[in-house]
Amino acid sequence: MFIILKSIHVTAVILTISMFLTRIVWMFRGSKHLHHPVVRILPHVNDTVLFFSALGTAALLGQYPFVNSWLTAKVFALLAYIALGSIALKSGQRKSRAIIALGGALISFGYILLVATCHDPLACFGVNS
Repeated sequence: MFIILKSIHVTAVILTISMFLTRIVWMFRGSKHLHHPVVRILPHVNDTVLFFSALGTAALLGQYPFVNSWLTAKVFALLAYIALGSIALKSGQRKSRAIIALGGALISFGYILLVATCHDPLACFGVNS
């Protein structure tokens, strides 16, 4: 069961970043694809799958946010990714603001991947926590 949940989770992560980057490109190009109903709904469906697969995986591992530091770090980085990603995707704003928010979202996403790999919020940076 763990392998199945982890595979679903990893697939949802790949789809999340792929859809985010695609929407960013479309936003900068002013594409009408960005307003298609599927493009507006699919990321939310995928994020729901991502969320529940994360909960299931954490439960199977017996690891929980606010109990295990690496999962707590992932939760806070996820909140930063969501906030910065939504700022980056807002239409009608200055491109410089969108680019800065995009950079922050990608840094947050990268940090989430590092923490998920190391299971330690600082070990990937050569610091023992």
